This record gives sequence, C-alpha cells and structure tokens, in this order.
Amino acid sequence: MQKKTTNKGDYHRPRIGVDLLGCDTSAEKILKAIASHEWEGDAPPLLTLFATKEVFENIPTPEDFHCHVVTEEVTMEDDPLMAVRRKKDSSIAAGIRALKAYEIDAFISGGNSGALLAQTKITLKMLPGIDRPAFLTLIPSKLEPIAVLDVGANLDVKAENFLQFAQMGIAYQKARGLPHPVVGLLNIGEEKKKGTPEHQKAYSILQTLNESAPLDAPAFIGNIEGRDVFLGKIDILITDGFTGNIFLKTAEGIAGFVLEQMQNLGPIEIIPGLRSIIGTLKHRLSYAEYPGAILCGADGIVIKCHGASPPETFITSIISTSRLVKNGFVEKIKAELNS
Repeated sequence: MQKKTTNKGDYHRPRIGVDLLGCDTSAEKILKAIASHEWEGDAPPLLTLFATKEVFENIPTPEDFHCHVVTEEVTMEDDPLMAVRRKKDSSIAAGIRALKAYEIDAFISGGNSGALLAQTKITLKMLPGIDRPAFLTLIPSKLEPIAVLDVGANLDVKAENFLQFAQMGIAYQKARGLPHPVVGLLNIGEEKKKGTPEHQKAYSILQTLNESAPLDAPAFIGNIEGRDVFLGKIDILITDGFTGNIFLKTAEGIAGFVLEQMQNLGPIEIIPGLRSIIGTLKHRLSYAEYPGAILCGADGIVIKCHGASPPETFITSIISTSRLVKNGFVEKIKAELNS
C-alpha cells in the first residue's frame, strides 16, 4: 500500500484512478484514447486503470500505466445497493477502496451513479459537518462557468443541507481561482418567501454566508429563477438533487435542440459570423468540456462522468481532476467548512 501524498506544489504527480467499465462508451475506446493521449507538463498524472483482464489484453497500454484487473462489472441496469453488496470485485468497488487506502488521489467513473454514490458513502468517511454528499457539476454561462449542486445525489434535502452544498460549492470555485464566489438558491421566484418551507428556511440560513463576506461582495444574493441562471450573476447554484438533475438535463436538451436547429438552417455562410457562433456554442456545451460531476462531501475526490460521455471526456476529466489534487481541493473544503 502506498503512503498518502501531500498536495504541495507541482512536483507531485497526481495519482488518478480511472474506471473503464460500466458506461455507454466501450472500455476499449476509453483505454485507446487515454493510452494515445500526449500529456503536457513536467508532472503528468500517474494513471491506474480499472477493468477486466479482457480489456487490457485487447489494447496495449504504456509501461507507466498501472492496470488493476477486476472480475466484475456494475452495469447501468444493476440495483445500486445490490451491486455494492454482491459485486465486491467490481471496478467501482476496487477504485473507491484504492482511494480509501491512499493508493490513488482521485477516482473517475462513468458507471452507475447510484452504485458509485453508495460505494463512496459506505467506504469513505464524510467530511466534518457534512450530512450528505452532493454531485457538483459545471455549466456554462455568459461569464464564468457555474457550479451546480446537487444534481442527483439527494432527492429530498433539509435547509441545513443547502448551506453545506453552498460551502462546498464556494470551496470548489475558490479552488478554480475565484476569490469571492457568489451563491444563488434555485427557486420559483426571487422573493425570500417563495418556494417550499425548506426553501424559505434555507434562504435565511444561507444569509449567514454574508457575515464573513465583504460588504460590497455578498456571498449569497438570494433566490434565482431558472431563466436567469445563465446570465452570469452567480458562481454557484444550490438546489436539491431531484430539481437539479431535471434542470441540468433540461438545459442540455434545449442546448442540443437549438444547436441542431441552427445547423439545419442551410448555407449559413451567408450569415456573417454564424458559423463561428455555432462552433463556439458546440465547444462550450460539449460533454468533453464540462467533464462530469464531483461527488463532494466525502473525504476523497470522486468524479462521475456522464454515462454517454465520449472518450475525450475522460481525458478532460483526468486533466481537471489532476488540477483538483494539486490545488488541495478536499483540504480547501475542510477549511471552508471550519471557517
């Protein structure tokens, strides 16, 4: 078993575990993309890949990759709890155990979300003050990308959980370099009395974030309606996992529909700049540009890629996850929770 490493400077090569099994994209395609990618920088990540023996036999891997052979695979059709109980040698189980043992610094999977969540909660400790982990993902806006959480881990939450989600979102955006991230609570109206009783209570609790914020830069600006999320007024959007998942997938669906309609306009060369605009939108809305969700709240970095992710998403996930490791993301969350 390897010793736990510290995240001090660029000399540390992040040790990233990647689950090749369980998503819509074949393990062979993911492995081929990772194996052929040319990693930049003086300290490229050290990769541990989790898959069955057959996958590694079909695709040659670089010598500095560590191939962890498992005998079981959790499918999208598996019941999450049953999979955790019965498939002890799955890639998800092996990856989370390696994370707990400090054999890797982070784990990436595109597999069964429920099984990944359940395995993480059973195996890893929760951070101090966090009752429930939450999925955090980035979405584009007019300005900086917005961190949205929760997007699927908790279908029903209490007001106190909204505050915990906000604190984790703030820590994440600070790790990305934003000095004073701004939080908004997704609701059906801007007034503080809007929404369910839990939303109204959460509004009051979230105002405590402003006690330590500069007077001219409040951390919590109140409720925000879905139509205003993409204007760039906020850096963190807080919601429950049920609403957040629907919001995220609806936004993805609308974006895809609009792009498809624009591409079907015909000879778009006659409209100045339209081809460039469509290209920019496709780039910003691609799954590969916003690689999956971080399972925040557990004492370890766990990333869930979209089940329909192309192989390129795993490359982007490895790069962004390496950055989280180098920036001490978990330590920043702990510091934010203790502040």
